[in-house]
Amino acid sequence: MSAEAQLFPTDQLSVGMYVSKLDRPWLETPFLFQGFHIESPEIIEQLQRYCAYVYVDVERTDSTITLPTSAVASSLRKESEALKKTSNGSASKRSTEVASAEPADTSAATRIRHETAALKAEIPVAREAYNQTSGAISRFLSKLKSGEIPDVSSLQRTIDPMIDSITRNEDAMSWLTRMKRKDDYVYHHSVASAVWAMIFGKHLGIPKEDLRILAIGAVFMDVGKTKVSSELLTKRSPLCEDEMAQLKDHVRLGVEIVSAMDDIDPRVIEMVQHHHERHNGTGYPQGLSGNQIPIFAKIAGVIDTYDAMTTPRPYAEPVSTYLAVRELNKLAGVEFPAEVVEQFVQAIGVFPVGTLVELNTGEVGVVVAQNRIRRLRPKVMLILDRDKEKLQEFPIVDLRNQLSDQAGQHSLWIEQGLAPGAYGVDPGEYYI
Repeated sequence: MSAEAQLFPTDQLSVGMYVSKLDRPWLETPFLFQGFHIESPEIIEQLQRYCAYVYVDVERTDSTITLPTSAVASSLRKESEALKKTSNGSASKRSTEVASAEPADTSAATRIRHETAALKAEIPVAREAYNQTSGAISRFLSKLKSGEIPDVSSLQRTIDPMIDSITRNEDAMSWLTRMKRKDDYVYHHSVASAVWAMIFGKHLGIPKEDLRILAIGAVFMDVGKTKVSSELLTKRSPLCEDEMAQLKDHVRLGVEIVSAMDDIDPRVIEMVQHHHERHNGTGYPQGLSGNQIPIFAKIAGVIDTYDAMTTPRPYAEPVSTYLAVRELNKLAGVEFPAEVVEQFVQAIGVFPVGTLVELNTGEVGVVVAQNRIRRLRPKVMLILDRDKEKLQEFPIVDLRNQLSDQAGQHSLWIEQGLAPGAYGVDPGEYYI
């Protein structure tokens, strides 16, 4: 839990606050994941039905909301402690649970701290971590293709610097991942999926040791494809029934490969085995549905689908992150649990750093910083003017604060997200 979290009774909550912790276990409530913005009065009503108190993260709460002073929060905490110590039995069970909700250990060793760092300052560090991990993954996959079962511990060690970078500023690693596209889809998919898994896991408040497992599982999701013929993987035309069966067999092959490795966490195997299962039972290989699918595998399925849509593939051009998010939203509650999709979109963003966008004025730019509260209004570096001519200088527009164009005549917003390389613009040339 963030050091900036304050204790609030649920009758004092407002839309725009970020709830980081409840007064009871999350699994006892409809709120599956730890951490979410209050986006409507209905969410407040739902919180009031289940909780007496919650913790609100000051740093992630909408800056337009006036929060009580830390002294008020402190008094609430003292009140809950007093209720906990009541010995005459008059305190309610809920109040006792509220008082015991304070975490026993909030040290950096057990929880990911919500730290911040300037994007430009973090990029060199993130690049080094990214290169080390991607190199380790490349070597790992090469050994698998040659029939070896490599030592997974060396790969695990390279994950930690990426986690640390994402903890400081996730936008740097997100940007690098979008810029460093490779011809080898399986390789790039493994690296990118690990990054999205770490960003998503950080958003969910997953402990660092579990975040590492989630990342390793994401790396290995499609490891079985190292045993599938390259001709099949690179085929541009639709697959016939027999070819599709061969492709789907990568799940079985992947489970065999990962199960043969030493000291593999069972959740990694679950991710490999079930990341193609679907919430409505239409997936493979077992046709599992709903809660039959392990939670890490549910997360893996969303990550796998998102990265596939936004990455160049032999048979399909990538779509913009905006269109990918729209497609995921269509699948929410159908192929994927709605709450998993909702939290993933919150974590990744509708217009993540490094994506191209077109404003309603016709100008084209690249997102250089997200707005964590209002995801549709990030900071954008303008590259092309409304006639799609390159600008001499590249001004940055903060759409959260700048609501109209420079002449003050027209409202300003993002009209659409653009596919990578649209209008010949390479975002990496202008920022990294």
